[in-house]
Amino acid sequence: MNAELAALTTPSALSSHDLFYVHLDERQCSVTLGFATQENHEAFEFFLVFTDVRNVLMHGWGPPGRKNVRLERTGGVITASIEAQGSSLSFEAADMAMPRTRS
Repeated sequence: MNAELAALTTPSALSSHDLFYVHLDERQCSVTLGFATQENHEAFEFFLVFTDVRNVLMHGWGPPGRKNVRLERTGGVITASIEAQGSSLSFEAADMAMPRTRS
């Protein structure tokens, strides 16, 4: 994981962005999360792709917006936890990449 991605794993770093996109791909065993932030007239979007995903748990899901997002890397496993009132998503992944950004 490079320094840019490592910075995103700090507590609340991702929680300050709107989570607007979640895609679970069972064929590729991957999860893609899309985040956006806007300040004045400047908007920025980025996507994180998690590979070799397992142990997916999902309960309900709300509209796009701010969610409590936590990423932790322990050994060779990334643990993701996303929570909002009435909903949650958690999973483990072998790796994570940021394939694209848009501003």
